[in-house]
Amino acid sequence: MSNNSKKLASLIFLLICTLSLSASSVLELVGAQDSVHPFTSRIISTGAEAAYFNPADLATLDDSFKIGIGMTIQNKSIRHKLRPDGYDITSHIYDVDTGSMGAGIDGFYAPMATADLLNKRGSSDYDSFGGVITLGAVKNIARKSLEKIGGQLTVGVYALLPFSGIQTQEPFFNDEREQYFSNSLQFELYGDRLKQFSAALAIAGRFSHYFRIGAGLAISTYTKTQNRVFVPSPTSPSIQLINAKMNVGASVMPYFSFVANPVAGWHLTGTFHFPTNTGIVKLNNEMQVLGWEYDEGTKTGYLTADSQMTAGCQPIKLSVGTYYNFQVKDYTLTPLAGFEWSRWSTYVNRHGETPADKWNDIFSATAGLIMRHPERRAAFGFTYVPSPVPAQTGRENYVDNDRFGFSLGYHEYFKVTDQVKIGAGFSGSLQWLIARTEEKDLERSVKDGGLVDELPDDAEYYGSQATSEEFDEIKSGLQTNNPGFPGWESKGFLVNIGLALEVIW
Repeated sequence: MSNNSKKLASLIFLLICTLSLSASSVLELVGAQDSVHPFTSRIISTGAEAAYFNPADLATLDDSFKIGIGMTIQNKSIRHKLRPDGYDITSHIYDVDTGSMGAGIDGFYAPMATADLLNKRGSSDYDSFGGVITLGAVKNIARKSLEKIGGQLTVGVYALLPFSGIQTQEPFFNDEREQYFSNSLQFELYGDRLKQFSAALAIAGRFSHYFRIGAGLAISTYTKTQNRVFVPSPTSPSIQLINAKMNVGASVMPYFSFVANPVAGWHLTGTFHFPTNTGIVKLNNEMQVLGWEYDEGTKTGYLTADSQMTAGCQPIKLSVGTYYNFQVKDYTLTPLAGFEWSRWSTYVNRHGETPADKWNDIFSATAGLIMRHPERRAAFGFTYVPSPVPAQTGRENYVDNDRFGFSLGYHEYFKVTDQVKIGAGFSGSLQWLIARTEEKDLERSVKDGGLVDELPDDAEYYGSQATSEEFDEIKSGLQTNNPGFPGWESKGFLVNIGLALEVIW
């Protein structure tokens, strides 16, 4: 088999190595969309969303069932800065010794000429519209026996079903490797992370008027696929026989919370969510090409390649909050505030890789005011979430922004019988992605995580339209197709609208 045929077959092989994984980040980004106060549900939860955000609050709720719809409009932009002259990769690379060139640190792969890239740099569209259906229920257990001692034991469930389907995975690379695909930058914590199914199951207990606790499990699904491929002729790669082995699994994340009431009206809350993702799933793909001698000179066996993927990585999250209930006639006014610590320094990207520039652990803040009445609820809230992503001066292109948002919500309740009432309402929130500018540091070395020179100065001349002397001049200095070079500006906003219908008895 010729070298060109082997390269072609290898390319096909890489393209068909697929893995689909799932894990949801919707709740962490937009909060409880079917609640009147989506950003502050970890401090206090007033409905079935407590099953995920603060399970201890289940112990204060009546039996209920809730269905809701959440819609998210994303208007985001990444403005790629213009590439200066002299950094493009020319077509002369096709005539040089590819054994001494090629981008990458962990393995070899040859770059393409800049003019030959399949997609224009920065051609991706970042605006989108999506939504979820939310389902929640709360059920009290052993109510009669526990009421005698002022206690309560409650279970709750909460689930999100995305409009786009149960499982969506759209991975991308965060460095020069993305030139072969979209050739664009992507927002790291958005995209497919907002299109995943998730569910939560929790239990809570209150055994006095001063303290209650809760615990739960967040569940998400993932699918991994192993492909076995036979290519009858390397000169006709479109003819392929494929067997795909699929396995659907689930990842489970535990979490805990408490609410203390040391003084009448004043409450302290805390939650602890363990890290969650599908784990780093290792994938082995096998490919057989007729006539390819790849197994110690024989023409049998499979060409194998290992890869790894993960999805929906969420770090450890620890939150604390406080609120106070003021009684004003028939209304309860509750100002509240809280902080959350997220351990983003352990982040793993979609390809199971840890960022070379370690992410930062962050503190985010929320505050708001809730008004409650037997016949209605209203609330507004604020949130500020700094980005965990450090300055992207090197090879990597993680795009993320600080976020500032506010929310408004209103629910009305109607009495049907002495034991049953129905509630309906809406909430809305707006989050600004505060403009952020990144610029690459050309003085940063490759060993220190700097830009990779994809036409290195030691590339050997094997004859081309250029002379040897001209080629020496072409390859000197930095040449790269990294879509993040020389820098970018990112900004945008997210609008979320939630509608809910609830039955309480």
